[in-house]
Amino acid sequence: MRVPKIFWNYFSFFSAAVVSVLLATMAVDFIENTSRVQIKKELLAGGVNWADVETIGLQVFLIGNAPDEASRFNAISLAGNVIDAERLIDQMNIVDNSNIKPPNLKLEISKNGKDVSVYGIVPENFNKVAFMNSLQRQRGSSGSVKEFIEFSSKKADQNWAKSIRFGLSVLEGVSLARLEITSSTIQGEVVAENLEQKNLLIKQWEDGIPKELKQKIKIKFPRPFITPFSFRATKGNNFFRLDACSADSKEAVSQILKEVAKLSGERGSKCEIGLGQPSDSWLDVVLSSLTALSEITEGSVTIINDEISFVVQKIDLELEFQTVIKELENALPDGYLLDAKLISSLEEKDDPGGTVVLTLSPEGLFQVNGKVRFETTRTTLTSLAEAKFGKDFVNNKLKIDASMPQDWSDLIMFGIESMSLLKNGFIEINNSAVSVSGESNEANIAVKIAQNFYGKLASNQPLKTKIGYVEPVKVVEPEGPTDEECLDGVDNLLAERKITFEPSSDRINLDGQQLLDEIADVLRDCEELSLEIAGHTDSQGREGMNLQLSQSRATAVLIELQRRKVLTTNYVAKGYGELQPIAENDTEDGREINRRIEFKLVPNNEVERDKSE
Repeated sequence: MRVPKIFWNYFSFFSAAVVSVLLATMAVDFIENTSRVQIKKELLAGGVNWADVETIGLQVFLIGNAPDEASRFNAISLAGNVIDAERLIDQMNIVDNSNIKPPNLKLEISKNGKDVSVYGIVPENFNKVAFMNSLQRQRGSSGSVKEFIEFSSKKADQNWAKSIRFGLSVLEGVSLARLEITSSTIQGEVVAENLEQKNLLIKQWEDGIPKELKQKIKIKFPRPFITPFSFRATKGNNFFRLDACSADSKEAVSQILKEVAKLSGERGSKCEIGLGQPSDSWLDVVLSSLTALSEITEGSVTIINDEISFVVQKIDLELEFQTVIKELENALPDGYLLDAKLISSLEEKDDPGGTVVLTLSPEGLFQVNGKVRFETTRTTLTSLAEAKFGKDFVNNKLKIDASMPQDWSDLIMFGIESMSLLKNGFIEINNSAVSVSGESNEANIAVKIAQNFYGKLASNQPLKTKIGYVEPVKVVEPEGPTDEECLDGVDNLLAERKITFEPSSDRINLDGQQLLDEIADVLRDCEELSLEIAGHTDSQGREGMNLQLSQSRATAVLIELQRRKVLTTNYVAKGYGELQPIAENDTEDGREINRRIEFKLVPNNEVERDKSE
C-alpha cells in the first residue's frame, strides 16, 4: 500500500519540531551549566567561598550569607564579569556580625586514670605537638589521649604558656581531674587519695603557681574506711589530751571536739571522719564517756567499737568511783560492754616481772632492756624486732632470769608491734603501767597502739600514751640537670659528629637520625630548657635560597625532636643562611664545617618573640 504524500509532510513537520525542542533544551542546559560553572570559578578566584550559584533557564541566582555589604557587592561584580548583569538575581543575605565576639582561648582537660581527653580553642602559635607529647607521657603505655583542639586567629599573651605548664604539673600529681585553663585562671576539681595527699598538693601548688595566675581548684578525697571505730582520751594532773578520735559525720566530729575543748581548754584537736558501721549511739557513747572522764582526777577512756575500757588511776574517794561508773553504765545504750578499773596504790608496790624498756631512735635504732625467763623467748623477740626494724638496727639487751615468777614477754611482743608504728619512741612496761610515748607520721596512731594492748593488760595495768604527730618529711625529687649541663651534653655529642642532610635538601639522612636519637635522650630530662636550633649553610648558591634552606633544616630538626617525645614548648628553629660562617668558604673542608646545626640557650622572651615572628 502506498503512503499518501500528505503523511510525509506531517511527519517531516513533527520530526523537525521534536528536533528543535531537543536542541533548544540541550542549548538551555548547556548555557545553565556553563554559566553556573564559570560564575562559581570566578567567585572562588575572587575569594568568595560563602556564595552558591543556581540557574533556571537564563536566570542566575546568587545565594548565601554575605559577611557584609561590601562582600555582597563584590560577589555581584564578580558574577557580572561572566554574564550580563540583567540575568543576575540577588538572593544573598547579609549576616550581622556586630554582636559576635571572638571565642576565648581556653582548654579543658579531663583525666580518668591513664585516659586523658582535651578540647578547646588555642592561639595560632600554640605548640600543639609538644603539648600532646606531655599528655602522652602522663597516660603511659596503656592509656589513651583524645583531643578536640581548634586554633584561633588570636595570639597568646605571656601568661598562656605559664598556665599550660602549671596545668600539666597539676595533672601529674593526680589520677582523676577536670581542669579549665585560661591565660589568667586555672580552675576545676581533682581527687586526692587521702588527706595527706590533699595537704601535699596544696603545698606544691602554693610553691609552684606563677604569681600572675589564679587557681581555683577544688580538691576532693574519698573518706577512708575506718575499722574499728575508736576513741581514746587521757586525763592527768593539769592536762587533758585527746589521743585518738573517729566518727562518721562532720556533725558528730563537731560535737566531740567541742566537748574536748571544754575539758582541755584548748582548740585544734583533730578527729578523723570516715566510712564504716559504728552504732547509731556512737556519738552519745563518746560524749557520756567524756563526761565520766571529767569527774575523775587521773585516768583514761578507750572505746573500740562496742567495748569501753575506763581506767581510773586517781580519784578522791572510792565511793565516787562507784558513782561515776554507775552514771556511765546508765548512760550507755544496750549492746555496749564497759570494763572499769580503779587502780589502787597498794597494788603498784609488787613488781614480779620487773621493768622492761623499749626505745627507738630517730635514726631507726631499736633497743630493748629488761629480763625474761627463757632463752627461747629472747630469741623469738629478737627475730620479731629484726623483722620490723632490720637485723643491723636491733640491739637486744634482754637478760635471762629463770627465777622470775613471771615476765612481760607477751607485752614486749605487743610493744615491738607498737614501736614499729612510731618514728621514734619510748615504751616502759612494768606492773604499774604500760607507758608509750614518741612521735609518729600518722595521725590517730594511739588508737592502733591501744588495739595492740587491748585485753592483754592486767587489771592494775593502765595504758598511758603520749604520742605527737609529725608531718612526713617531704620527699624532694632529685633536680634535673641545669640548662648549661643540658647544652653541654648536646655539644659533647656534636663535638665529633654533626646532623647531616641529603644534598640541597632538608631531609635528615640516616647518620643524622641516629645522632638525633642520642640528642633526644639528653633533652628529655631538660623540660624547662629555652633553646634555639640554629641552621647554617655555606656560601654556595644565592643568599636567599641559603637562608630558606637553613630555616627548613632547623625546622626539620625541631620536628624530629618532637617526634622523639622531647618537650619543645620553649624551643625555636631559626635559619641564618650563610651569614655566620665559622670557617673559610674557599675550600670544601671549610664549606663542610659551615654547613651545620647548632643548639644555644636563649631567654624565654626571645623564644616568644621569634615564634610570633
